[in-house]
Amino acid sequence: MQTHALAPLRLRPIDLRPLGFRSTAGPAQPGLLRRARLVALAAGGFLLPWSALLAVTLPATAQAQHWAMAWTGLDAAEAAAALATALLLGRGDHRAGLAAAAAGTLLLVDAWFDVCTSAPGTGQAMALAEAGCLEIPLAIAAWWVAIAATRETR
Repeated sequence: MQTHALAPLRLRPIDLRPLGFRSTAGPAQPGLLRRARLVALAAGGFLLPWSALLAVTLPATAQAQHWAMAWTGLDAAEAAAALATALLLGRGDHRAGLAAAAAGTLLLVDAWFDVCTSAPGTGQAMALAEAGCLEIPLAIAAWWVAIAATRETR
């Protein structure tokens, strides 16, 4: 059996100047970065107390009208992110890191909601096993790809 090493990932550099990031090619746009930072701060500042309010006001159980659609959509988004990552890695495209970061995040969200919405007993044991043995390790691997691809573009 003959094994071949994978070719090194060769990614093209991305020009982040239009987004306001610093690069060796020119100055950043500080106004855009300042606005982005303020939006992120406002979103985080709103969502923390909102989460606390939801924790004490939401009912313990609920019936969802579109349960199957919600889970199908999440799994379809995971598949799309994984396939986009594979396609972009195959092309050596620098955007593979973005797709990989999205795939890792979606996998972690899937694990969280599987565990949180599972029925006690066997259902919860299965959800915990799937999260611990499949979804979380795959999320970590996807984030590793995202970090590696980000380092390649620097």
